[in-house]
Amino acid sequence: MLLGRSHRLQIRYPVHFTAPDRSRTYIGTTLDLSATGFSIEVKTDEPLPPIILAGVLPTQVAGDAILCKARIVWQGGLAHGIGRASYKIISIAQRSQERLEQLLQRSLAELLAGIRELPTLQGCSDPDLEVLLSLARVREAAAGKSLYATVEDRSRGVYLILEGAVTIEGDEPAGRLYGRGSVIGSWSEPDAEPGDRSAVAQTDTRALHLPLALVAELQNRAPHLAATVAEALGRPAEPPHRAAAGKRAPRMRLDIPRELQEIPTLPSVFNAVMDCVENPESTPRDLAQVLRQDQSLTAKLLKAVNSALYGFTRRIVSVNEAVVLLGMQETANLAITAMLLNTLADDSRPGQRPEPFWEHALGAALFAQAIGQRLKRREGAGALGAAIAIEEARRVQGPAEPAAAETDPAAVAPRPAAAAPDRVQRHAPTRDRAVRCDRLFTYAILHDIGLVVLFLKFPDHFTMVQEAVRESGDFHRAELDILEIDHCQLGYRVARAWRLPEPIPTIIAEHHLPQIWAADMQDRDRLLALLREDPTVAIVSLADLLARRCGIGLELDREAPEIPSVLHEVLGLDDRDVADLLAQGDGFREKAEGFFRGSREEAAA
Repeated sequence: MLLGRSHRLQIRYPVHFTAPDRSRTYIGTTLDLSATGFSIEVKTDEPLPPIILAGVLPTQVAGDAILCKARIVWQGGLAHGIGRASYKIISIAQRSQERLEQLLQRSLAELLAGIRELPTLQGCSDPDLEVLLSLARVREAAAGKSLYATVEDRSRGVYLILEGAVTIEGDEPAGRLYGRGSVIGSWSEPDAEPGDRSAVAQTDTRALHLPLALVAELQNRAPHLAATVAEALGRPAEPPHRAAAGKRAPRMRLDIPRELQEIPTLPSVFNAVMDCVENPESTPRDLAQVLRQDQSLTAKLLKAVNSALYGFTRRIVSVNEAVVLLGMQETANLAITAMLLNTLADDSRPGQRPEPFWEHALGAALFAQAIGQRLKRREGAGALGAAIAIEEARRVQGPAEPAAAETDPAAVAPRPAAAAPDRVQRHAPTRDRAVRCDRLFTYAILHDIGLVVLFLKFPDHFTMVQEAVRESGDFHRAELDILEIDHCQLGYRVARAWRLPEPIPTIIAEHHLPQIWAADMQDRDRLLALLREDPTVAIVSLADLLARRCGIGLELDREAPEIPSVLHEVLGLDDRDVADLLAQGDGFREKAEGFFRGSREEAAA
């Protein structure tokens, strides 16, 4: 079992996967597997699905299956019907996550034990060796094949032989063997370096390859080990010219499983409120009865209702009255917001409070509501009707998220689609559409829960990411560079730990994907197809961008983001719709700030 950059397992495991609609199952093998994604090889004569539900089987034990949802980042091949593709994991079952981390840690320990015995690296510390493994990739070559050829730019760099033996073409004496522990290749840029020549494997060979582009980073993060490798290569130990370009910020990986244990759980009334609102047979009296179970929540709710935020001319003294005046969904929205604030309250950081994060979340929730209402008023079902139909079909067929069947790898196999009720085929009646719109508030106010957790529970990590934004300008990119995980993935873990129902964890995990796709993807038709996979994610993503564009709450990027036209186009909105939505920004900002101003005054009192 071999690891490479980002602790990547390079070993063949069986994998079977399907598109979310379960229309077809594919069976293949993994080429490599990491904490964030995997590459696969599969027999197929057509393009692979852009989003898949996958099961990876590292053993013959069904309970060891790694079940996840992933999106494609690259595909190629199709020679002789063999396709290859790389997928990024966007959500994963909790037990599968634990199993994957166990595999990676075990493989890391095995590889560390192997390279620690190499004479070249004796005396190097374990932290330095881990740095090397985080940057390098394992390469293999069968006897008689080239381990590397200098005509290929991607093969340039340093090679540490782990097993086998190679010869270097044109070397003196001719036929000289480089065996286990030998260091060969190129250390710096000049083309005429004596060691920069092709290497041919004389036996089956494995080597650790450090690309030339990462030599400077190794020197910055592990200077002693870099000097040792340079000396073994017969090159000067001083850094090559690119190392002077400036040090890259060190990575600070989060110990997610351990840290999540310290995050408080949501009160039981949270799920009771959501169940009550989503039940079409519930009445205002039912919701009031649920809310009265928590006296603290009741007090906060009445205080918010009687604040200047609503401006009632008389004082509201009971929850029943509040539910009747505000409506069930608006009351539930207030209650959900209050519960989130209570759960993730933090008094240990004076002068640094999370209100700006919550203001942004509340602003995005108000925008999501406004988008839903605008779509609902349109002629016909439109994109929102399609989203309702998708949601209702999932309710009948069961969730597409494989995590629901933790121990059953067959859960990702296709199953017969249950017949959807007539209302789904007719794009759902007005009541279903209204319920769907109302739930957009809950989805959007939770979309950045990972960001709040990062700020409150990992302050040092958050500060480092903020500092890196000064160079990259993009908070999301800085997160991946520094933490090797973003707030979307962290929020997904929190949502799963809280046992929030689907589609909430998936929306949290994917809410930045439409923005990333719109920036990186040139094929507009494929982009539209991806966005149509789940219109609800597109709505929350657009709401997030609108709130950031209007400056509601804390803006973490260096500049306010542009709103891609394809994002509102896929929802059936035009530029005028977007302009009308943006015009509501001042009102939404005032409402969000007013809500949290009242919370601060209450805390001060």
